[in-house]
Amino acid sequence: MSQSITILCSTGAFSRYPDHTGYEAVLQYGPALDVAGFELMFYPSWYTEIEKIGTALHNSGLRFPAMHGEKSIGTLLGQDDPAERQRGVQCLIENFRLGQMLNTQLLVLHLWNWPELDDNLDNNLSVLRQCYDEAARYEIELAIETIPGRHYDPLSNIKRALQCDPRCHIALDTEFLANYKQLDTIFETPWLWESDRVHHVHIKDSDGQPFLNGKRVYLHPGEGNIDFARFFQRLQHAGFHGNLSLEAPALADDSEVLVRHLNESLHNIQRYAW
Repeated sequence: MSQSITILCSTGAFSRYPDHTGYEAVLQYGPALDVAGFELMFYPSWYTEIEKIGTALHNSGLRFPAMHGEKSIGTLLGQDDPAERQRGVQCLIENFRLGQMLNTQLLVLHLWNWPELDDNLDNNLSVLRQCYDEAARYEIELAIETIPGRHYDPLSNIKRALQCDPRCHIALDTEFLANYKQLDTIFETPWLWESDRVHHVHIKDSDGQPFLNGKRVYLHPGEGNIDFARFFQRLQHAGFHGNLSLEAPALADDSEVLVRHLNESLHNIQRYAW
């Protein structure tokens, strides 16, 4: 990874599972966003079209330094059946294959996932070394995201992964960490910053209520309670370099992409970059 800060926008910010997941949205809205590159969200329907999607995105001229691995991989890795866990590894390989086509440097992984979360974390960890072997084969950095857990907090689960394989890299998520009151804790956790493990941060705000009327709520920076000025200052002091990726969607109820809102949030993040 370079020593600079790169501002990215997740393509999940202008897509929605399961009804709006076409790669065509990336081609349509990507050029309208004032950003250095994108974190490409991989969706389940893409597995049968990797060559087509990879070619179209590569030819677009857009940059995809990072990719968010397809989320059901973590669910498969947690299954009791070893064959299902291997299916999860094979899905991860397909994600790496698309990433290689796009010169992607880093892939964010939900090592565990909804709805089971960390119910069966021993199963997920049992194939972690294999996942990192494949990442090395494709020369893509694999970063485990600090997503919620049911039994333990995000940092505790990440530490277990690191103890399982010291090659672990880590992707921080400001909302999830804030909801567990760990947004300050990360800067008081020396092992997190050893060996240059953190190169990717998902940026979204939090008011402590990730769901409203049963629906997932995402907040852009400034819409919640996170003190981003303090966060970015501490992140810089920790020596962070890598990607700051906006991960808060901006879609109207009719699925219109609010390009202006996304650009405003991206500019807001850029104010803090060093």
